Order: sequence, then C-alpha cells, then structure tokens
Amino acid sequence: MGAPRSPKPKDSTQRELWRRANGMCQKCGCELDPGKRGPAPTAEVAHIRALSDGGPRAVPGLSIEERNSIGNLILLCPSCHDLVDKSESEYTISALLKMKAGQEERAASMRQSGQSWNMRFSSIDYLNLPRVAAMPGTNLLLKTAKEVNLDIGRPFHEQGIASGFFIERIHPLFAVWDARATELNERTVAHVQHGQMVSFEQPMRTRNSRSLPSMPNSTSWENVPQLVCTFGKRKVRIRFDADWITTRTPIVDLKSAARRPVIYAGLGQVVGVTDAEISVSARLFGQPQTPESAMWDYLKSSSGSGPDTLSVDDFVNEFSSLQRTPSNLVADRGKEELKTIALHFDEDAVMPGQIERELFGQILRVVPEFRRDVRVAVYSLSLREFSKNGVVAPNDVAVDILASKPDLWKTLAIPEMATFIRYKNIAIAKVEGVSIQQATDLHVVMKEASQSYVGAVEVDLESTTHRRVYEGFPRYRLVQSDLRLLWSELERALSGDDIEDRLSEWEAVDLFRRVSWEDGPGPHDAEIRDLGNQFMQWLAEDDNR
Repeated sequence: MGAPRSPKPKDSTQRELWRRANGMCQKCGCELDPGKRGPAPTAEVAHIRALSDGGPRAVPGLSIEERNSIGNLILLCPSCHDLVDKSESEYTISALLKMKAGQEERAASMRQSGQSWNMRFSSIDYLNLPRVAAMPGTNLLLKTAKEVNLDIGRPFHEQGIASGFFIERIHPLFAVWDARATELNERTVAHVQHGQMVSFEQPMRTRNSRSLPSMPNSTSWENVPQLVCTFGKRKVRIRFDADWITTRTPIVDLKSAARRPVIYAGLGQVVGVTDAEISVSARLFGQPQTPESAMWDYLKSSSGSGPDTLSVDDFVNEFSSLQRTPSNLVADRGKEELKTIALHFDEDAVMPGQIERELFGQILRVVPEFRRDVRVAVYSLSLREFSKNGVVAPNDVAVDILASKPDLWKTLAIPEMATFIRYKNIAIAKVEGVSIQQATDLHVVMKEASQSYVGAVEVDLESTTHRRVYEGFPRYRLVQSDLRLLWSELERALSGDDIEDRLSEWEAVDLFRRVSWEDGPGPHDAEIRDLGNQFMQWLAEDDNR
C-alpha cells in the first residue's frame, strides 16, 4: 500500500477490481462509493505488496507493472485501509490474498446465482451512474455517455442538456442489457444475502422525499431518501442518492409517492439484512412502460395509424411481472391443426450448432413420439429487403410481423421485437408440423433451456412480410425417434466428402435412435434445376449441329 506515487493502476484495472469485489470492501464487506460525494465510504484501491519500497509489505525488486496488477490490488474502505496498513504483522501478504480470494469467490457466486434482468421503462428516474458504470455489460451505456460528452462522475443536474440527451438515448438499452440479479419477491426475500444484486418491481412509497432534490446533511438510513415496500412481514428499504435523480420531473412522482404508492422497477445491491428488514442501495430505477404508453409511442412515431389488427395487447411489457399476459399471446386454439412457427434467437449469444441441439432436445420433450413429424430450418435473418435508403424501421417491421392478423399466436410483443431488431443479430428456427398447444409448450421449455431464445410467432403464409422473413428451407426432419438430414442427393454429391461429417456429428449427439439422409428441398435446388435445363438445352443444340 504505502505512499502513492505514479504511475497508479489503470482505470480499466480499477473498474475490473470494483466488478470483482461487487463494489464492497474486501475486508469488512461494507458498501463503497466509487466517488467522494456519496453517502457510503469512498472506495480505495490499496496495494497488497506496497507500491513503494518503504511501504507495508514491500517486496523490493517488483516492477511497477507487477505492483499495479489486479492480482496485487484489493478494494477497501478508508477505515480498513488504515487498519491493515498499521497492522502489518496481522495482515500479511498471504492473509490479504486469502481474504481477497474468498470475497471474490463469494461475489462471483452471487452474480452467477442471479437471473437475467431487463426492463422497458416509461421513465428512468434514478441512475447512479458511477456505480452502474462499474457493473459488467455497460459498454453501450458508457459509449453513449462519451458521445454526448457526459461526465459519468458528475451528477446529472450539473451537466445541463447533456444529461437529457443521455437519458433519452439510453431508454431502450435496458431491454437488451446483460445484467443479472435475484428478483425480490415473496419466495426469495427470506434468502437474499448481503452484497447480492437484486431486482424489484413493486408499488412503493417514498420516505424523506421532502428535501429533494437536495441530499440531507445526515447520511444515516433514517434520513436519506428511500423507496419502501413489504414482502410478507419483512420490510424492504431502497435508499438512493439525490445527486443521481435523472431530471426534475421524477421528483414530482417521488414526492407524490409519499402519499400514494407508485410502481417502480429497478436494480440495487443488498447492504443490510435482518429478520425485520432488508436494506438495499439503489443502482437504478424507473417506472415500467405500460402497454398503453408503448402503443401511444408507436403511433406517434408511425406515419399511419397502424393496421386494423393492432391492439394494446401487442404492446405488453414482457419484462414486467405485474402486467397481465394478454390472452392472444398464448392462444388456446387449434389443438389438432398443425402449424408452422418461427422461434427467434440472439445469434451473437450462440455457438454454431447450439440452436439445433437445444431446440431438438426440447421438441423431443413436447411432441409425442408417435405423432412426431417435424421439419426444421435454422438460418440467419436478413432485413435488408425491409430497409429504405439503407435504414430499417424496427417498429414498422415488428408491427408487420406480429400484427398481420388478430388471432395470430405469438409470445413476442411489438416493442420487444423492435428492440431485438435494432440491437441484435437474429437467428430463426422455423418449425413446421406442431399444434398451437405444442408450440406453447415448446416456448415454455425453450425459455428454461436456452439463454439465447427470445420468443416465437406463428408463421402466417398469407402475409407478404412473413413469406419474406420466414422463407428458410427445412434442413432437418424429426420423425418419431429418428433425425433425417434434408439434403438432396445432387447437393450431397456437389458438396464433397465433408458433407458426411454432418451425419457423424449428429450420431455423436446421441439424441436420436437413427440419423440418416433424406432427399429434400434445398436453397440450391432451383439453381441446380436451371443448370440441368441449360445442360439439356446445350445437348439438344449440339445434336442439331
């Protein structure tokens, strides 16, 4: 540790240390503040082997790079930093390394135990930017801050119009943000631990909101602004630092929430647990988008009023646990009639062949063997045909796909699909030969089995958009307990010896009783027929000569 001298650890190294420590002191476990103006103790990056040769636990001969490496750094609060420097005999190098490793292991376990968290907000009311910036998966957020010249270390109210531009542009990012947290509910509230990242969505009241937008002089829990709700007999208090309220507008809602509950959703870190209550330090929160406001936003941005089949149910907030699931998203109809459905995946989150392996395993679960005759196409989705002057309008494409007819079976909402189109590369798995009930079951098990799976829609062959988007040729046929690869004999002949590897790969997966080739339509068949016709024409012309 010792007296600081340059060069100090790089900013990227300090951010990674903060991430590994979950923003907590790696000795006492208290919450830390990445700056110097928050209510929590200021985080201090300390050296296990001293930065200077005269400091505590100095190891002469170590290079500056080794002393500033992340393996030699530990995150401490000021009190613990002072204590370990003054008690060198107790806090030896090995003791500090063991302490750090144990805390990082617990922090990693907490992160991994959480579920993926996303939200569509009507308003983002609070965003503790220094803390959020230190979390994983915030590259897009930091990039946006840089583009609008926003200083992530300064409060929003000090940065004028830049903060407004920033909040407006990051609105959709939380629908695709890769955050992990444990949802606070009646079932989990008894099991949360100190340091754990939690998500919440609940009608809440505010306390200590009269002083907003200023922070009180005292930073005790009894005086700082906070959201309050209860789960069973346990109270949850979510404190927030008024410096990071995004604009003046949320202050009105926060003050009115002292009189009547307002639904807030967001993320926070558990900083205290007792039998009576859980104390949480907020990272961000806002009001979830309602279907009505989402539909209104679409109609405002659209050139027309939308198709007659459009309804508010098409705009349900798929991330909200409080909003009801519209009846037409999982329709109980056509139990016997076989349909074609399209399942959508985040292509950037999968390895080659992963979609097929995950999907086939679940098809075997939900489609009875004696009735199983299913064809599958897996391919990347291209939206170039839908672009105007090289620009795709995600909202319009989503409406064309999801609102083509009123009783279309679907598990995707229009804002969800539009966000997916805007920010992700999409892979499609088109499944032919399942009933609506089987499609519903397949959706449920795919949500459990695949982190890259997003949702599904029934393919409407009468829709021009559907015919263009879901035109992939089937390459697989699942018949009872067999898998058949649908490549024509001519295609296999033209593909060379490597084509047989596909057969071997699926035999090794051990999902099916037998794997074999079957003649089937392919994307090249029309071209092959054209070549054959040209060859026959050439032969006829040669005979005439």
